[in-house]
Amino acid sequence: MTSSSSHSQTTRQSIVACGQSVDIGAPVVLWNDKGGFNCPNKRGRESCSQHDPALDDAPTQPHKAYQILDPKVAYEELKQTVYQLILHYDVCYCSWQCHQVMKDSSFKGSQFYLDLDGTIYQTCDLYWKTNTGPSDDRIGNIRSVHVEMANLSWEALKEESDLYQVTGNQYRKINGQWQLILPEKYRDKLRTGDFKAVPARSHKQRGYFSRRVNGKMVRMWDFTEEQYQSVIKLCLGINRLLPKIKLKVPYDNKTCRTPLDRIKNFSKFSGVLGHCHIQGGISSGLRQKYDPGSVFNWSRLRKEFLKETRKTR
Repeated sequence: MTSSSSHSQTTRQSIVACGQSVDIGAPVVLWNDKGGFNCPNKRGRESCSQHDPALDDAPTQPHKAYQILDPKVAYEELKQTVYQLILHYDVCYCSWQCHQVMKDSSFKGSQFYLDLDGTIYQTCDLYWKTNTGPSDDRIGNIRSVHVEMANLSWEALKEESDLYQVTGNQYRKINGQWQLILPEKYRDKLRTGDFKAVPARSHKQRGYFSRRVNGKMVRMWDFTEEQYQSVIKLCLGINRLLPKIKLKVPYDNKTCRTPLDRIKNFSKFSGVLGHCHIQGGISSGLRQKYDPGSVFNWSRLRKEFLKETRKTR
């Protein structure tokens, strides 16, 4: 772990919390890098004291208002109070589009975006709260950090798309391999030129997976191999920065699978969860959540965590 003075050397593979950085071995673009995305709607964490408390509940302020008073104290507070990493799909073609959606909102934000090509965008210091997963107790954002992973979810299917109302399935089989066909306006938004967005896995002939999540049958194509490699490295790096976010996912010993519905101990669980695990819509005014959906390979993530845990022991 290094201080912020070495950002210029480690920016492309480092994530940051209160000026402390850790190299995760995956491509990272920070909010203050060329081509980076600056979180449009940051907030102060009520559990931390090293900022103007007016930033906790105030409408979005100019970026310069978000100052960390004492980074060392802030980092110690953050390590004690943040213990969840929440995985989302963004229902977007790419992270650039996701950022436009965030900017068009008066409150939405996420500390990380994960693009189709495996590029990780950190949009703000992890000290700041973002409002993308309140959870059923309405205070989930205070204890968590979030990553929005590029994936259209069911919007890629012609018969299920209501947001985009696509005229055809957005994945096509090309030379025996499924591939997301990006609309022209998004093709130059990925940092990897001429990137082919190929799902890491496909299900039988239809390609997409179907499983019930919090009461809804969710049909979607898989994330890319590059996304899986990067999200694993991101989780390991965040655990090094914020150790209370354990290398652990929800797991049912009876079924030997990660459940896809909201879990009973959602507010106490220390580790990596999906939005579906913390928000089942039982609280008034909150909807059920389904991300990262029916397809996310929780087994792969768990195996990597177990491997890393054995290594550190």
